[in-house]
Amino acid sequence: MKLDIKGPIVGDADQWIYDWFGIPAVSPSKVNSVIEEAERTNSIQIDVFINSGGGSVFAASEMYSSLRAFSGKVVINIVGMAASAASVVAMAGDDGNVLMSPTGQLMIHNASTIASGDYRDMDHTSEFLQNVNQSIANAYMIKTKKSADELKSMMDKETWLTAQQALEHGFIDNVMFENQPLAVADGSNDLVTGLLPPEVIEKVRNELARDKSLQTVNSATNVVATTNVKEEDSIMDLEKLKNEHPETFKEIKNLGFTEGVKAENERMKAIDEMALPGNESMVEAAKYQTPVTAEQLAVKMIKAQKEAGTNYLKNSKEDAQPLNKVTPSAAPETDNVSAEDKAVSALVNLWGGK
Repeated sequence: MKLDIKGPIVGDADQWIYDWFGIPAVSPSKVNSVIEEAERTNSIQIDVFINSGGGSVFAASEMYSSLRAFSGKVVINIVGMAASAASVVAMAGDDGNVLMSPTGQLMIHNASTIASGDYRDMDHTSEFLQNVNQSIANAYMIKTKKSADELKSMMDKETWLTAQQALEHGFIDNVMFENQPLAVADGSNDLVTGLLPPEVIEKVRNELARDKSLQTVNSATNVVATTNVKEEDSIMDLEKLKNEHPETFKEIKNLGFTEGVKAENERMKAIDEMALPGNESMVEAAKYQTPVTAEQLAVKMIKAQKEAGTNYLKNSKEDAQPLNKVTPSAAPETDNVSAEDKAVSALVNLWGGK
């Protein structure tokens, strides 16, 4: 039985929106449906293929738990990227059955969120995130046998691992194709989670609510209930919705695209406005290679400046070490007599000698 973990990891309530726009995504309900099918057909193995930048940590936790509870064998294949929440799902493989492509990447880091309020709210949010980090680390600890402190340090740094590094650290059991010629990837995967902005999802819900002929959306089954129709026609799948309400579909799709572009432009602008000279490579990476927000880039820049200052002091001390081996000597004495006075004195002595 095959299970794909491709695209962002999302909650069940948001899965239908990604399906509607044709955006690859996976939710716990999709994972559970494959597991239920495997149980029903007495399949003894599920082969999981992961290429995801992560997403919802709680959705990933449910996927991890469901796979671990499967009565058969779970084989994990990291074929592209297993980053953030996707790396948690990757830990669900049975011992000896977590494999990674030699061209793949695995990334672990701390959980993040958006919060507002006074200092008590911020303290509460910090405590909440630290607890989430510990929950994530539990999956890594079971797989790698590393200590909590070591994993915390790796998560604090946002650690990216190649297949060989992941193997050395115990996150995987084998590197795929080690004894076979390597295929070349087409480079089409973005190093981003691919999650739709929350405001886009909310606007989609609002747009559907405005259409009086559409009353409810069932996110678990991806169907839309309608009113004033016969019972046999009382449900509508997504394809039928596109055909019967093309303007609504088009408007929502354009809205999602527009909001996505707007959010990305605002992110780029914010990064450009706070970029400092000397950090060009870091800014370039933040914008295109490993996209982050301006706030996250600011934290990285501060850390980099602190590290640069520490290294400067360290290097200065090391450069000064040879001076400690120089033997001190007394400074030459001076009689405070000018050269002119010395010349006059010499002439007096000369004539006086005669």
